[in-house]
Amino acid sequence: MLSTEQAAYKLAFLIADALIRSGSGSASTTKSLLSIFQKTEMPNVTVSVSLGQVTISHQEEPDDAPSTRILESEPATLDIGLRTETGEVLESFILDRLTIEEAIREMEEVTAKSRVIGHRLTAMGFAMFGVGFSLILGGGLVSTISAAFIAAAVYTVYALVVRTQAPMIFSLAAGGFTAVIGACISGLFFSTSQPAVCIVASLAAWLAGIAAYGAVHDVITGWYLSASGRILDVVTSTAGLVAGVTLGIHLMQPIFGEDMNFIETLEMDDTRWGLSVLGAVMVSAGFALASGGRGWKLAALGLFGGAVMLLMLSLATAGISSYAAILVASIAAGAVCVVLTRALNMASNASLMVVLLPLFPGMLVYQGVLGTIFGMDGANDSSLEATITAFCLSMGGILGQYLASEMLWASRRKQFTHNHPDRTFRKEMADEENFSDIMVPIFSKPFTQ
Repeated sequence: MLSTEQAAYKLAFLIADALIRSGSGSASTTKSLLSIFQKTEMPNVTVSVSLGQVTISHQEEPDDAPSTRILESEPATLDIGLRTETGEVLESFILDRLTIEEAIREMEEVTAKSRVIGHRLTAMGFAMFGVGFSLILGGGLVSTISAAFIAAAVYTVYALVVRTQAPMIFSLAAGGFTAVIGACISGLFFSTSQPAVCIVASLAAWLAGIAAYGAVHDVITGWYLSASGRILDVVTSTAGLVAGVTLGIHLMQPIFGEDMNFIETLEMDDTRWGLSVLGAVMVSAGFALASGGRGWKLAALGLFGGAVMLLMLSLATAGISSYAAILVASIAAGAVCVVLTRALNMASNASLMVVLLPLFPGMLVYQGVLGTIFGMDGANDSSLEATITAFCLSMGGILGQYLASEMLWASRRKQFTHNHPDRTFRKEMADEENFSDIMVPIFSKPFTQ
């Protein structure tokens, strides 16, 4: 029989591991862990989250030496199923629907189930990435179909190399190399194939997108150590992909000659609204599928991503700059994600990652870095444009989340004051009788009891 302190630590580390592996940010992970110790009435607990490491310190009395425990976990991008089930267990524990022993057993089952990876559905999700990004880039029918198969092949090769326990950068390099080989095969059999579109569409989801958003989010909310780790992850991922693509181009160019355009200036095709919006739906739905989303939630996130793309295109047509259009669209997306937190049963950061992915500048990163290596004109402009676009998306999404969450907190504070006039409302209270308060982001630091 575990003591209260031992049980609280065990549940906290189970939930911390699940949240980190499901792509949760430092802020939401910290708040979730503190809610466990507040619920078990353990005073003077401090939680520190830095990318894949969680440190929990407990000091029973001010003069006592603190007890500190550390958990190492492997951070990942997003796992919708694991994130949702972990949230449900935490909610049930906070609201007294589960005892701490029952919550531990539930989390052990959730963790064991999450280790089983459905590679077929994940590969299908990446194939949808290829189709979606090709449509957004104006790819033709042959290029779009080719991009789907190439994207699935890239994921398959990546997963196979990961199984050998090779460093991540080598797995990504193998994926980049596979994309070039796939584009060459498509160009060899189909004269209308667009190699550059095939390569970019199959790799766009890997290129400095979600990790960049997470890095900017951690910087703005004050989690600088986690942000540094995410920035290094962006650099490493991009370097691995570019190394593989560069090797592939150097090997294939002498064989196929100058007729095979591996690198060319690509832009979002804003003349075909229907196809661009459909592409965004495919990208968001593909990301949701690859991240464990199923059923109505997958369809809802796909349609939400298409709506964000439609809003951005409408704003751009109205005459404002493309950067301003992206900023406004991402603000609206961030606000709606917070409002729909309970309906989707997903943290707003998770849903925001999915719906903004079609707008992230993977193609610009590809053109900028590869253009610099091969001495193409305009490479620096592409890199700068990618940086500004990523910043507008990240800043807009976070601003939308902040504005919406503050409105919800103000409403919650008013309700709490009316029901409990003798008590002081705090966002961090564990006995809040609505789990959406835990899921709604809090933009403050440090988190302490």
